Amino acid sequence: MKVVIAEPMAPEGPDILRKEAEVLYLPEMPGTSLVDVIGEADAIGVRVLKIDRSLLEKARKLKIIAKHGVGYDNIDVAAASEKHIVVVNTPESNAESVAEHDLGLMLSLAKKITVCDRVLREGRLGSREDYTGTELKDKTLGLVGMGRIGTTLARQCQAAFTMNVIGYDPYVPVEKALALGIAKKEKLDHVMQEADFVAVCIPLTEETANLIGARELGLMKRSAFLVNSSRGRIVDEAALYEFLVNKKIAGAGMDVFVKEPPDKEHPLLSLDNFIATPHCAGSTAEAMKRMSITVAEEILRVFHGERPKFPLNPQALG
Repeated sequence: MKVVIAEPMAPEGPDILRKEAEVLYLPEMPGTSLVDVIGEADAIGVRVLKIDRSLLEKARKLKIIAKHGVGYDNIDVAAASEKHIVVVNTPESNAESVAEHDLGLMLSLAKKITVCDRVLREGRLGSREDYTGTELKDKTLGLVGMGRIGTTLARQCQAAFTMNVIGYDPYVPVEKALALGIAKKEKLDHVMQEADFVAVCIPLTEETANLIGARELGLMKRSAFLVNSSRGRIVDEAALYEFLVNKKIAGAGMDVFVKEPPDKEHPLLSLDNFIATPHCAGSTAEAMKRMSITVAEEILRVFHGERPKFPLNPQALG
């Protein structure tokens, strides 16, 4: 069995694979790209590298693509399914890390931590009254998506700040939401209108692209904050800029952009009520280790004739 690890991963996963397979670790093979070796690969471990139809046409033996992470919009799952290649991801590995990052963005926005740090460093503090913050205690968190990350964030906010949690997710039953202490809303509009903090916790799909635009932002309270660590195309960046620069919402924090990294001249980066991080919400030492191990375990499950735990296209399993 030949496994190609296309991008850097924590060593624990490749070490597990080396016990049963030949591992081509491309980060340590200068001058070798995935297109050079995909024809002989039985399995691929990948992070953000684009796996499209043209690349898959060169795959003669490929049985599994293991995505190191949750979002899989860089992989043409439909093309993989046509070739009976199973695609998996690692959805349980970074939920705590991403949820903690979202909570960090919420706290920084509410307490104006980032802007306070910036003005102190630049010597333009002015009146401290300009930096009066707000508490999270007993505020309402609105979840757009109630998957692993959203529900983990809900648990953290409930435990630490006794926050009221509401959520929109057409795929989550009311009973499951209630068991988690989340009041499910039937429409996204209700979450946007009622929440003090809106957290976007959904994958990028055709259904969710541009889900949060000017109309949805217009439903938010002027005192409300938006955080997004999912994918950039879910939130309309131009509309968000207009709402922030005109103080129609209180602030926003994003870990993801349409273009990553964003240009330093990106309009959002000029705003004091906006916080940006470089798509690193899931990048903790603990999560990186868990994702690497899960990639290895899923690959080995397929080669042992077992069903993987996290198939994105179960129809490819036959």
